[in-house]
Amino acid sequence: MRSIGSAIAAPDVAGVVVSGAAGVGKSRIAREALIAAEAQGCQGRWVVGASSARSIPLGAFAAWTRHGASETVQLVRGVIESLTATTSPARVIVAVDDAQLLDDLSIFVLHQLVQRSAAKVILTVRDDESIPAALQEISAAARFDRIAVTPLSLDTTIALLTAALKAPVEHSCAQRIWQLTHGNPLYLRNIVEQEVADGRLARHHDTWVWAGDPVLPPDLVGLVESRIGTLPGAVGDVIDVLAVAEPMELPVLERIADLAAIEEAETRGLISLESTGSSVHARVAHPIYGEVRRRRASVARLRRLRGLVAAELARSDDANDVRVVVKRATLSIESDLAPDTDLLVRAANGAVWLADLSLADRLATAAVAAGAGPEPNFVRAHALSWLSRGTEADDVLTAMSAGDLTDVDRAKLAFHRASNMMWVLGDPARAIEIVEQQSAVESAEARTYLDAFRVVHRFATDDPQSAREAAHPLVLGDLPPVVGAEIAWALTVVSGEAGQATDAEAHAEAGYQAATRRFDAPQMRFNIADAHLTALLLAGRIADAGEVAQGVGSQAADLPGEAQLLGAAVAGRAALGAGDIDLACRLLGQAALGLSAAGHGMGWGYRYNVVRVTALALLDDIDEAVTVLAALDTVRRPFRSLDYEVSLARAWVSANQGAVSEAIAVASAAAERACAKGQFGAEVLCWQTVAQFGDRTGAARLNELAAIVDGPRAAAAARFATALHDGDAHELAAVSEAFEGLGDLVAAADAAAHAALIHRHRDQRGSALSCSTRVATLAQRCGGLVTPAVRQASQRLPFTGREREIVMLVGQRMSNRAIAERLSLSVRTVESHVHRAMAKTGTKTRDELAALLR
Repeated sequence: MRSIGSAIAAPDVAGVVVSGAAGVGKSRIAREALIAAEAQGCQGRWVVGASSARSIPLGAFAAWTRHGASETVQLVRGVIESLTATTSPARVIVAVDDAQLLDDLSIFVLHQLVQRSAAKVILTVRDDESIPAALQEISAAARFDRIAVTPLSLDTTIALLTAALKAPVEHSCAQRIWQLTHGNPLYLRNIVEQEVADGRLARHHDTWVWAGDPVLPPDLVGLVESRIGTLPGAVGDVIDVLAVAEPMELPVLERIADLAAIEEAETRGLISLESTGSSVHARVAHPIYGEVRRRRASVARLRRLRGLVAAELARSDDANDVRVVVKRATLSIESDLAPDTDLLVRAANGAVWLADLSLADRLATAAVAAGAGPEPNFVRAHALSWLSRGTEADDVLTAMSAGDLTDVDRAKLAFHRASNMMWVLGDPARAIEIVEQQSAVESAEARTYLDAFRVVHRFATDDPQSAREAAHPLVLGDLPPVVGAEIAWALTVVSGEAGQATDAEAHAEAGYQAATRRFDAPQMRFNIADAHLTALLLAGRIADAGEVAQGVGSQAADLPGEAQLLGAAVAGRAALGAGDIDLACRLLGQAALGLSAAGHGMGWGYRYNVVRVTALALLDDIDEAVTVLAALDTVRRPFRSLDYEVSLARAWVSANQGAVSEAIAVASAAAERACAKGQFGAEVLCWQTVAQFGDRTGAARLNELAAIVDGPRAAAAARFATALHDGDAHELAAVSEAFEGLGDLVAAADAAAHAALIHRHRDQRGSALSCSTRVATLAQRCGGLVTPAVRQASQRLPFTGREREIVMLVGQRMSNRAIAERLSLSVRTVESHVHRAMAKTGTKTRDELAALLR
């Protein structure tokens, strides 16, 4: 709009050409621009090119032709005079929609308007249609500004949906909408309005969720069919084959469809050919085209086409590639081919490996119906469990127990049932009962499943040292892949939190290998990566943690569903550890919202909301942090309490509310509990946080921990606490640089802030200014970091630490009695601090006093 407005105002510009595909919004932009110009006093003319008028001279300008004119010159002159006639000296703007459909005489009228500078011209043209040479000559003969309107990106589509629906759309649902519309605003609007009206796209709490398959509105179907046009039978076959089986390698398509028809379909813009490395893949030009063709075709035709493609894929050189196997099986279950149980079982496993768990459920169900053995039931239950459909998974596994199973199958069944019972249904006690009921199994392989679950159960119930002891006899490489991956995850967490980052890395590597050794849920890779990341962050190897997150993000980009959310969650944790707080908030918010909406509120949703609270608190978004924390307190989570992480999140909220002494108490207590469990790496972070809050009591313990914990964090934290205890501002400044070198910008900012405060207390103004400037720089690099120390270093108010704490709580609208209860002080003591703070600052009311710290 700004560009068009500038072109209209510029004396040396004849007009604007707005180009783009059908439905991207060219017409709307041109019409809105014309309305805006009219509001500025211009005279607007709206003209529409149409196929039906193309054979009629001046057909688009029929409304401006004068009666009685019989000669071409008179007709043209009359149209030009009508278009430019005004009752004032106002500029005339002629907007022509779909200018490529104008007849030659109408184009000549435009040419004359431009040549005479009689009017400014706004033209919209379709990218996929040929532009008449005469129209090209107009834009070549005079200066036209050009605006290419492209479809909306995924991020922009999400922003538009959020704005239009006045609440966020669950991430995977937004992706589905974008994949269907490819960011075409016309299609997007039609489909969203239809889905909302029919209740398939509905608001649940504060999020929109899309369930079921879309039903294309009749108007949209008609519009798309008119654009596709009437197709010769062979061309229609090309579109329909791709509609049921895209993307398809071009050589495969050429063996199924007529080569000339493929070329014509591409020329018409109905299919697209994309080079991917050494191969070329064919797709329908727009997903909506495929949807329309599938809905218009008969069931029998679609079944025949799916069978045709599946059979052709079975004869290809890569027929046994996992993706091809999954595609063959998916086509076959809705085709005219006889069921192939071996193919269905392999494909169900492959779909799990590709993280398409809903498809794995479909394929496994088809395999069971076709008479396969117990294997597809295991696959189906595995997929349902990862989809948080725990009750259905348990039903599948319970039904299997009545069958004729081997010792190993019974133990495997117990492992899967118990894992589902604990992690998804949230009943650890019942889970261990299920395993112990099978303790009579005799084979060593069967006992492995049971022993492995006992390790996982101890880990899940917050007994890390016992879990480590129970895992000692197990050899990860000898375990079944799904078992080995889960044990590796548990040991990576236990080792990392114990401060043994080297061991954690070894366990993580074994876990990655186990997770990819066979067709098991790749989501376990994200659990392992999260644990690996935790170990590296606790050790202070923040750059290495960033590399882990980057690798996980690359994997997530190629996987559907929750995998992408998990990739964002891990990236968010890495960003928080590196001090990129704004990015962390966005990534963790997106991930936690999507995972909770997908049914993982007790698991992944809880886990990443905990970290999100810390990020929100560090950005000083206290209201949102308090809201999320309160929601977490209502979640029943009977496994992995995440004690130190929850405590640190709670501490940061308290600290930035002003209750710093309360924050110190919460973090200190968490450090002591971590110590009791042998979580020495976690203990280091807790004591470091205590030091960041300004407490000097953790120095001795941190110096002890520096000798037993892997990585550079423990030593840096010990230096921090010792310098704070000694009041050594110069050492604190050096510690700030050390933390910056590690990549922990939050700790670097706090160390510099405490150095500035000590210098200021000693009236060393130059050094104080230097340190406070560094604090401001680091806080800005973090995206707007706020901590008690950063806030205090940036404000030269004459408060003691206790006075500042109380004034902050006054700003929270708390009464003296409430403040006294929260800080374990007497009401009289609080009143005295408030009066002294007012006296020092000359304020007369509590509101004035609180405003000083806002």
